Amino acid sequence: MSTNHKSKDHTTINIGKKCKKCIFRVPNVLWRQNPEAYTPDVVSIGPFHHYPEKRGKEEGKGGKEGNGEKYFQLMERVKASYLNEFLTGMKYNTLEELTTEVIKLSDQKNEGEFEQRARDFYAEPLDHISSEEFIKMMIVDGCFLIQLFRKCDDPKLRAFDDPVFNMDCMFHFLCHDILLLENQLPWFVIHSLYSLIIETYPNQDSLSFLILKSFSMLPSLKQSCSSYNDHLRRINCLCDADYLHILDLVRKSIVIPLGTKAAGKESMSNPEEHEVDSGNQDERKNNVVHEAIIDPDLHQIRTATELSKSDIKFKMVEKESIMDIQFEEGGCFRNGILEIPQLNVGMSSETLFRNLIAIEQCYHGYSNEITSYAIFMDNLISSKEDMELLCKQKVIGNLMSDEDGCKFFSNLYKDIPHNKFYYVELCKKLNDRYKLRRYTWLALLKIEKFSNPWRVLAFVIAIIALTLTAWSQTNLIRINWHK
Repeated sequence: MSTNHKSKDHTTINIGKKCKKCIFRVPNVLWRQNPEAYTPDVVSIGPFHHYPEKRGKEEGKGGKEGNGEKYFQLMERVKASYLNEFLTGMKYNTLEELTTEVIKLSDQKNEGEFEQRARDFYAEPLDHISSEEFIKMMIVDGCFLIQLFRKCDDPKLRAFDDPVFNMDCMFHFLCHDILLLENQLPWFVIHSLYSLIIETYPNQDSLSFLILKSFSMLPSLKQSCSSYNDHLRRINCLCDADYLHILDLVRKSIVIPLGTKAAGKESMSNPEEHEVDSGNQDERKNNVVHEAIIDPDLHQIRTATELSKSDIKFKMVEKESIMDIQFEEGGCFRNGILEIPQLNVGMSSETLFRNLIAIEQCYHGYSNEITSYAIFMDNLISSKEDMELLCKQKVIGNLMSDEDGCKFFSNLYKDIPHNKFYYVELCKKLNDRYKLRRYTWLALLKIEKFSNPWRVLAFVIAIIALTLTAWSQTNLIRINWHK
């Protein structure tokens, strides 16, 4: 199926052939590194954690025992409450009426029968779940997510006894769970339900805007989600593109503004491989495009402290994507400046990055952009001193200890093959500039002579004294020569 959505500035979204299976169980080689980063705490979304989870206990690898019905009972009650609120605000009296309307709306798009289409998003068979139970799960979980994001955006929608928003930390716990690869719901399910909201309340933001606005509350996602919303508004893309799921939307907020390409092919991550074209050719020429190169030996660079000893400075910059890292070469008296968008590293950051990297490894429609970013940052940070240097320059907003912060990136891609790397040219520039020894001497001179105003003053006085001495000696020689 191929459709085009055009806005007044010629923004187009081209949708190609569908690629299914995009919600996976995290492979054990990744899951065993940190089971808690892939396992929900308080809410189950979709089928993978809808029943008691025995994975960690059976395999002897730790993890959270007894998830599912035992620990998710509170949120199941909240789901029921949110469903009733959803129905109350609409023209439907029962869940059955709502389900019938959603299925009818989905069937009108001629993209397949609702249940089978939703099942096809999951990478493992779900034969143990009956048709009725599966459809109910999709609708109830979808209503919960929509109401959650609507309440986050509009406090007037919150009940006085709402357990989610009466606890300061609960929304953050829910965000942790909603961003898990194993806890995803097909985008079309959520979007179909939200279309009914738009029919009743036409002034609502688009679904993607609403979700990104909510995630902007998280320190680790504030910059990318806000920037991507601005990016969509700037190109006047007011429609909801056909994303895979919520995690896919978040990944796009990081990757798409950068304009990444994988070995000459557009690295768009949704099943229909859509392309967003602003129609502004001059603006696109200025976008940075990183080419993926299959050579793992080319990603090695010096650490931040080593680069600083070669007079390479670090500068925090504001960019649409945290991945938009640039190196500005200097002149005779300055080696260069490595410009890096700020990243806030906290406890939720590991969960986010691990799940983004996991889906890059599992889904064939993705390339290794996020993995490449983790590798590059890990090369920069290998010690407490590196972390302190980048924090001082505000490149890293470290909400953890320096020791945990410096280990953050190295732990992310452990046991993950990385044969495509998107910062090869950047690493080559840094390595070439690092090898210029004159900048190392210049940096040493700056440290020894210009580290404080008194040393600068002493150095200037010494230069003046040396100049006067040379001038005096020259005049003395000239006078003696004439004699």
